[in-house]
Amino acid sequence: MEPGRRRAIPHARRPAAAVALLAVLLLLPACTGGGTSSGSTGTVSLTAGPPPTSASASATPTPTTTVPTPTPVTPDGLLTGPGISDTTISLGLLVDPDRDRGFSDGLLLWARTVNATGGICGRKIEWRTSPSIGQLAQYDDLARSVAGMVALPVGTARTALAASAESDGMTVLTGSGTSAELGTGLVPLGATDDIKAINALSYLQGTGVIESGSTVGVLSDGTPGALNALAGARWWADRQGLVLDVRTGAATGDWDGARAVLALTSPTEVASLLAATAADVTVITDLDGYEPTLWTAADGDRLLVDLITPAFGSDHPAAAAVARAYSESSRLPPGPRLLAGYAVGNGWARLLGQACTSLDLTRTGIAGAAVTVGPASVDSLFGPSDPAEVVQDGLPATRVSSMAVADPSAPAGLRPLVWLQAAEGITDYVPGAAN
Repeated sequence: MEPGRRRAIPHARRPAAAVALLAVLLLLPACTGGGTSSGSTGTVSLTAGPPPTSASASATPTPTTTVPTPTPVTPDGLLTGPGISDTTISLGLLVDPDRDRGFSDGLLLWARTVNATGGICGRKIEWRTSPSIGQLAQYDDLARSVAGMVALPVGTARTALAASAESDGMTVLTGSGTSAELGTGLVPLGATDDIKAINALSYLQGTGVIESGSTVGVLSDGTPGALNALAGARWWADRQGLVLDVRTGAATGDWDGARAVLALTSPTEVASLLAATAADVTVITDLDGYEPTLWTAADGDRLLVDLITPAFGSDHPAAAAVARAYSESSRLPPGPRLLAGYAVGNGWARLLGQACTSLDLTRTGIAGAAVTVGPASVDSLFGPSDPAEVVQDGLPATRVSSMAVADPSAPAGLRPLVWLQAAEGITDYVPGAAN
């Protein structure tokens, strides 16, 4: 637990069946309370079970206890749109294979869990993909046949995809993104890059790595994500009296007394930075900069990774439940984005449930649900994520994120450090403003 920053939260009791707890988590009511989420830094023990009998979204481990399930009844007068049949809700999946790293596995696990507990609005979830090359081509292939989409876009595809989604009235949920994208067509449900950077620096202060007056290096590759993270880092540095040494381009070893370096760059440059800096310099990156095959195990303990969910293996109750369900349904090792995929799926569960209650499963009804559904439970994988903050106000859906340390021997290659955390005063931060 981070000293002086967060209070302990009692552990939830573990149910007899992972699916039972997942069903309960899917039905958690929204919570409007504020405050900083925190929790244990421990991990859970996982034991792999037999492989699933089918790769379809309908396959799921058999519950060993009675699971509370919603009654699968289609309401009278329900309006439906593209992607909605009498028995299924079709969603499109746009994921760059190089960035996937378990994200799709999390989405598939979520769909199996939902379908095993009665579906949503009397319908099973069905994922649709396209064999076309490039996410824009895939979007065009799927747009007429799905109710909405999940995307893990990369590079310039993000801007074009956002424009297409906005033009078509298509709800496209993502895990994260930049604050510049908020309100432009994509709906990031997790922390944006600037929020993650703020919380990462707060974590370093809370653990004594840096303090007021410390120099923190920033290595940027100049991409939109890096620039957005730098904006967050500058805001926090101004408030806390930190000195930022900002550089763009290739990694170097001379950081003039920096006790930590925020690496907003590629995995290759992160590896070069680890090799070039002293053993007492902490390096922080995100999953796009994390590739354990490029650096030595000796450098792992000083490489921290900021995340939009708790790390796989965390004893955070929701994370632990998803991890157990995955270990019972697959012999494949988990990817570091598995929990993020599941969390985005849960975001769809909330929107579709709200649209069903409003008797409007059209694209307009689903978009309206993003405004009215309210924040998720503080115990969810993204914390109190509220899509209305994104689509109405152009603000981040959530202001909590997590931290892990690189550990190739750990599940998904990361060892959890905290549950979810928010820097003190982060609600004062307004993306793009002078603050």
